[in-house]
Amino acid sequence: MSPNIRPATAADAAPIRDIYAPFVGETSVSFEEEPPDEAAMRRRIADTVDRLPWLVRDDGSVLGYACAHEHRGRGAYRWSVESSVYVREDARRAGVARGLYESLFAVLRRQGFRNVYAVTALPNPASTGFHEAMGFDPVGTFERVGYKHGEWRDVRWWHLSVGEYADDPDPPTTFADARREPWFDDAVATGEGSVDR
Repeated sequence: MSPNIRPATAADAAPIRDIYAPFVGETSVSFEEEPPDEAAMRRRIADTVDRLPWLVRDDGSVLGYACAHEHRGRGAYRWSVESSVYVREDARRAGVARGLYESLFAVLRRQGFRNVYAVTALPNPASTGFHEAMGFDPVGTFERVGYKHGEWRDVRWWHLSVGEYADDPDPPTTFADARREPWFDDAVATGEGSVDR
């Protein structure tokens, strides 16, 4: 199988969980305190993927994943999402996260979203540098907002604009509908050239 970025499926729940779990158990990158099991990860994918993208980088095994989450629940926020990207330890610093984010943002843009927000626990120089390199701007820091691994943690919010702010915008299309569009495969493939492996 040639390396590629593709939509995640329920069958990816186990490798996605395996990528994410060390960030929960061993670091303060995620503020979750217990890693989700495979069934919980499968539910997260299933509960989101009709509306918002989950993408994986797959070279015969899943190297990383990126996904979008609802940004708050009220209707006026529907043009904004939050994003996450996680990469397997042995695949880091090879462009996997960049490629996944490039593809994710291309899909979100074509769906009609305008804003992507990211949240990073501090200190995290790698994530800070990565989000700056991806074009995000810092919009605020919540000081000592979470307590994990025996320390109070700050959280920084980031913003990236991915679309035009038209008057009277159409609501974003769902990910399920986007998958039937002629542009979909090209949008998903956007970030493939950024990956070194």
